[in-house]
This record gives sequence, C-alpha cells and structure tokens, in this order.
Amino acid sequence: MRIRAAKGSDREEILRFCTDTFSWGDYIDRVWNIWIARKNGKLFVGESGGRRIALAHVSMCPSGVAWLEGVRVHPNFRRAKVATALLDKMLGWAAKNGAREASAIVSQENVPSQRMMERNGFSMISAWAYYGTVEKPKKRATEARFAAKQDLAEAWEYLKKSSTYRLSAGRYVSSWQWYRLDRKALQHLVAAGRIVMTGRPVDGLAVLNKAGYWDKPDVLQIVYLDPGSASSLRDLLAFAANLYAQGYSRLHVLCHNSEKMTSAVEKFEMEESEIFLLYSKKVFTQ
Repeated sequence: MRIRAAKGSDREEILRFCTDTFSWGDYIDRVWNIWIARKNGKLFVGESGGRRIALAHVSMCPSGVAWLEGVRVHPNFRRAKVATALLDKMLGWAAKNGAREASAIVSQENVPSQRMMERNGFSMISAWAYYGTVEKPKKRATEARFAAKQDLAEAWEYLKKSSTYRLSAGRYVSSWQWYRLDRKALQHLVAAGRIVMTGRPVDGLAVLNKAGYWDKPDVLQIVYLDPGSASSLRDLLAFAANLYAQGYSRLHVLCHNSEKMTSAVEKFEMEESEIFLLYSKKVFTQ
C-alpha cells in the first residue's frame, strides 16, 4: 500500500466506503473539503492496486498537540494493518511539524481501535460523554453568568483545584477535536464570551461553543462542564438551555463521563448518545 496526500479527485471513491461506518452513517462527506484545504493539517489517502482503500487526517492544535482523526479503511482491506500504517504516517507528519503530543478519540464500543491505539503506545487519559437534544426546554432560573476579563484569575484558580478538570485531562472540545484548556486558552475563551461561571466565589464553570461546527452553525454546545456542586451543575445547564432556546436547532453537551453528570443532564431532556475515550501519546520531534 502507498500512502500519499489526498487529492480532490479521490473524494468520490473514498466516500463510497465511508457511508455506513457508524449506526447513524458517517461524517467524512461533511468534512472532506475542510480537511483537504486545511493549512495546519494533512489529509492522507491509502492506495493499493490503483484503488483508494483508506483515509486519515492529522492536524496541529494549539499547545503542540497533533490531532488524529477520520481513520477509514475499505472493508475488503481491514485486519491487514492498514490502520496502523495510517497511524504511523500521521505520527511521522506530527513529529516533522513540531508536535509534542498526539491525541485521538475512540468510541467506547470500538474495541479493535482501542487495542490498536494501545499497541502503538497510546494511553487512555479521559472518558467523555456526549449528549444531545432537539427538544426545546422550558426557561429555567439560573444564577450563572458569562465570565468577564476580571474573572480570569479566579476561573483559572478554580480549574487548577478541580478534580473534574483533572479527570477531563484538562481539555475542551473544538469542532470534535480536544484542545488543552490551559490559562492562555482560558483567557482567549473569556474574551470571546464563551466561559460561563456560577457562584461567588466561583462554584462551577463551563465552556460554550456558540458558533456550531462544520456545516452546522446553528448548534449550541457545552464543550467543557465543571460543576462544584449539584446546584452549580443545574445552574450551568439551565444557562445553556435558556441560550439554546433563543434560535439554535440542537443542544450538545460534551463532558467528563460521570454518574453525577449523567443524572443531571438527563433531567434536561437530553439523551446520552455515546461515550468517547480520549487517547494520548508523547511525540518526539524529528
């Protein structure tokens, strides 16, 4: 097999085996044009005997993290270490582009992919739950508020002491890539009006994505959720639900997978769609 950079002419043949990857279908058709045009990443295609048989995408995130995603292999070529070859190619690209770490998510149900990641030196560092709803909830009282510039120091101190932050591996989600939620990222998110806090002193914090992702700009997402108590969790969820009711088509919650989160989120008429495992590996630059 030869692995090379993708071309626009590869699209139709690749998409023919990227339609029923999951029970709900696949998303490659929605991101192909984004990935192939991305300046900070590389879309790879695997060829064998003149046929396009595999796909993978890697890109650089802030803080020196390479994100690996979209590994797809034609059904006739599975169990032939094609995915492992793609993984090696992506890690090589990451090393050449200065990555210090590589990360990826795998569905909790995808045991073969979990084993492949672990065989290649990746460790599972966090488990995340994904919830969604299209139901419009009734308006709820909340004391949560958008963080202001003067709240940055207190918000960062809260995160540093938070067990949820540690269990979340210090990450938040952006367009289905997991980014480091460090102080620099927090400062940017506060300035962008994306941090929600509750309590005085702060007893809960969430990161919102108000701009959707890919081809869905009307989706509101909670992309990090860190309550200090049951009441702060209700406040943060109520704030997001009230905002969602103002014209968005769908509400998503992506957060550390825990029973505490599950019981509260489900009270907002949301259903757990999937559990994702976040994997990471150190990369040594070339």
